[in-house]
Amino acid sequence: MKIIKINNLTYFFLILFFLTGYFKIALIILFIVFFHELGHVFFIKLFKYKVIDMTIYPFGGMTHIEKKLNSPLKHDLIIAFGGIFFQLFLYLIPFKGITKLYFIKYNTSIMLFNMLPIIPLDGSIILNSILNKFFSYKLSYKLYLIISLLFIIIYLFLNYTYSLNNYLIVSLFILKTYTAYKNTKYLFYRFLLERYLYDLPFKYLNTKKGNLDILKKDTYQYFKEDGNIISEKKMLKKLFDK
Repeated sequence: MKIIKINNLTYFFLILFFLTGYFKIALIILFIVFFHELGHVFFIKLFKYKVIDMTIYPFGGMTHIEKKLNSPLKHDLIIAFGGIFFQLFLYLIPFKGITKLYFIKYNTSIMLFNMLPIIPLDGSIILNSILNKFFSYKLSYKLYLIISLLFIIIYLFLNYTYSLNNYLIVSLFILKTYTAYKNTKYLFYRFLLERYLYDLPFKYLNTKKGNLDILKKDTYQYFKEDGNIISEKKMLKKLFDK
């Protein structure tokens, strides 16, 4: 199976840019996108996760990874920042003249664009990692969806003029956010099942009243119930043994 994939739309845009005399700009953008994705892959490999595939689109890339939802938050954060970190090295390439101006312009634009907290951009993963630091997995995921939707509306408001590229980008945003919403229940139960099946390297311990909705990443939970202390493993056993 090919790890690196080129989306068919990318070929279409390359032909279009070639016919309209912007082929050089297209190659610059695709090179930046590819190098950005290599940043993610570098840290994915560093943390010993598996790369499923990397897809290059005309307006960005997407790297799919095989790892647990309960992976350490610092791993999630570093992997998400990896693409942006690699892009900083691109400023050191000694281009000259108009090529340098184009390169700086598009490298900066792509970097800032990826920082938007909209699913599936890196900014949304960074945001979700930060939310998970302070809130439960379930609440963090809800906030992640709400903030993504809010920023899609803001993006539409700021980019309402006709542009095929913008319509494609917004369509992808809406599709990915809707898909994430549809997967809410599945992902939460997968999150719980991982904690039931595996002995995960939790960083913190916490004890308080509540139910499984309060479970946080990086934190092993004990529950106060009728004067007793019950571990999350026992609570999860009740759920999955039904």
